[in-house]
Amino acid sequence: MSKIARFEALAERLVEGTFARLFAGRLSPLEVATHLTRAMEDHQVVSPEGTPQAPTHYWVHLHPDNCDALAIEQPALEEELAHHVTELAAQAGLALEVTPVVHVLPDEGIGPHEVHVEARWMPEEVPETEKTREMEASGGEARAAAEMLPLGRPFLILEGHRHVNLLQPVVSIGRALDNDVIIEDPRVSRHHAQLRRRYGRYVLYDLGSSGGTTINGYPVEECVLHSGDVISFAGVQVIYGEDPPTPVPLPGSENTPPLAPPEIESG
Repeated sequence: MSKIARFEALAERLVEGTFARLFAGRLSPLEVATHLTRAMEDHQVVSPEGTPQAPTHYWVHLHPDNCDALAIEQPALEEELAHHVTELAAQAGLALEVTPVVHVLPDEGIGPHEVHVEARWMPEEVPETEKTREMEASGGEARAAAEMLPLGRPFLILEGHRHVNLLQPVVSIGRALDNDVIIEDPRVSRHHAQLRRRYGRYVLYDLGSSGGTTINGYPVEECVLHSGDVISFAGVQVIYGEDPPTPVPLPGSENTPPLAPPEIESG
């Protein structure tokens, strides 16, 4: 069976169950299932033991109107999608050792009947004890050890599809043209925030912006970033992630060209 045919077969099998009711009337369930399936197929990796692994994190971008309506009609949509992603991984024969994380996000660049899905495999994080994980003024040994964890290949996802690799020890973010990452949105301050690499982790600092900065819905001024965090710069959503250090292509896929690395943007 060709790769495209496998996409279609898995997607059709997914919408035979309760998945179809989640988007009925607003979006084509088959369209959503197809994008999820392709994201899973395209971003799978192989463990050091040679086991094919499904991506652990998914970002589903929808038109803001659909996103708002579904938040009311399907308040547990992200949890439901995570359950279906688990079923999809099993059908695809991919290992998924942790519960997948699914974020449903509004995106002005997405049409009313469209969907865009990003997927990444990310290593399992140490459980958090604080909701905002804001850095304390005086850190203990446990915090220092956590910050020494090796950083994968960090990146930001802007506007649902724009990838920015984080390569510098200090990264400035804002609306002004002298920033490393430029966000052309009037809600964003000219010099809104800064990322600094410390002890192998990126730390986000709000630079006294007028609109503020939140991480996963919680306001922050200073915070260590972790894979999958959803950052909001005055309402403009940006995703922070870390690719595995050495992703390995699946064996037997010599006819499929390797994925190109995300495009490096300097802002």
